[in-house]
Amino acid sequence: MNVAKGALSKVMKYELSYLDGCGDFQNMQKELWALQRQTREILNRTIQIAYHWDYTDREHFKKTGQHLDVKAETGYKRLDGYIYDELKETVQNFASVNVNATIQKAWAKYRSSKADVLRGDMSLPSYKSDQPLVLHAQSIKLSENKDGPALQVTLFSNTHKKSCGYSNVRFAFRLHDATQRSIFKNVLSGEYGLGQSQIVYKRPKWFLYLTYNFSPEQHGLDPDKILGVDLGESTALYASSLGDYGSLRIEGGEVTAFAKQLEARKRSLQKQAAHCGEGRVGHGTKARVSDVYKAEDKIANFRNTVNHRYSKKLIDYAIQHQYGTIQMEELSGIKQDTGFPKFLQHWTYYDLQQKIEAKAKENGINFIKVDPSYTSQRCSKCGNIDSNNRPSQAVFCCTKCGFRANADFNASQNLSIPEIDKIIKKERGANTK
Repeated sequence: MNVAKGALSKVMKYELSYLDGCGDFQNMQKELWALQRQTREILNRTIQIAYHWDYTDREHFKKTGQHLDVKAETGYKRLDGYIYDELKETVQNFASVNVNATIQKAWAKYRSSKADVLRGDMSLPSYKSDQPLVLHAQSIKLSENKDGPALQVTLFSNTHKKSCGYSNVRFAFRLHDATQRSIFKNVLSGEYGLGQSQIVYKRPKWFLYLTYNFSPEQHGLDPDKILGVDLGESTALYASSLGDYGSLRIEGGEVTAFAKQLEARKRSLQKQAAHCGEGRVGHGTKARVSDVYKAEDKIANFRNTVNHRYSKKLIDYAIQHQYGTIQMEELSGIKQDTGFPKFLQHWTYYDLQQKIEAKAKENGINFIKVDPSYTSQRCSKCGNIDSNNRPSQAVFCCTKCGFRANADFNASQNLSIPEIDKIIKKERGANTK
């Protein structure tokens, strides 16, 4: 395997077609559904045992001033080893490596929310039915022969396989495009590493969510060369660098038109659902709003497609011009009342930022998020910060030096300055004295 330390992980979805290993197709489904139920039990029991231990430990500490010793109390160095021992009798049909991988999934989830749970700020995490089957990388074997690409996976314990006459389950891959084939080939050859994956049931099909690891692309980029990126409404994306000629501008008209069209369609369907005919009423609420859900799916799919396209275009531009760093406003609070334009909240520009960040890391580009305060009001030429610098949404005109430009371009110029948020904070401090 040629994957270096610090590799990135991504997931590719593959449709599976059952071949053999545990009887006919109906029996395979019955067995995998049983594993789904056991998966849910493992996940929830892991969370419950971990919480019970922490609660008991906390009460013990209140009384004695000392924490409980895991090994002295359980016989195991780590609590997850004790959890496996507690659960193994109830999941005898499950391959042990996948039981461990499932426990680790819940264990990680609990650790990330532990502080909030113990403070009472959130309830204990729980898992619903139809859980994906967690696959340890060791339980997965990919192959390809004259019949095409295939997956062999260890799902059952040796005891269960022997008692039922099963072997390891085999599925054929359905490769729908060149990207799926390329990733499959790279994992098969060892160019990409294989990570913990999942088998997911989405009626009426089974899918493999294959996790693969790879090293970021090396393009010889300059990390000190910063590309500032501003997101807006009339201009969906504006990217530039202070002192450099040239910029990347992606108009927002495509997004605006489609969003308004489908939002109008969704509102119309919502009104129709309230006065629909008896045929739809008889099937309940789900039938009434099914067309609304379809409209929402179209909006979500369009957003996803456009955001992938815009992010790819930006990364290609950065690589072409040797930008080793991309700097943007922090958008994680975009749903809150933080002064962001309503359009940004509607269009999920946070999703676009996430896609840009992911693609940047894949290509070895540094990604920096800064405080967005005043980047749109600051003059990139003289540093003057004034709300009157924006006579309109699209135009920037400095009240001090007279610099005039597209407002999004000016913002992207500011965002290309190293530590611009600290500079603005310092400038604001000086102006208020």
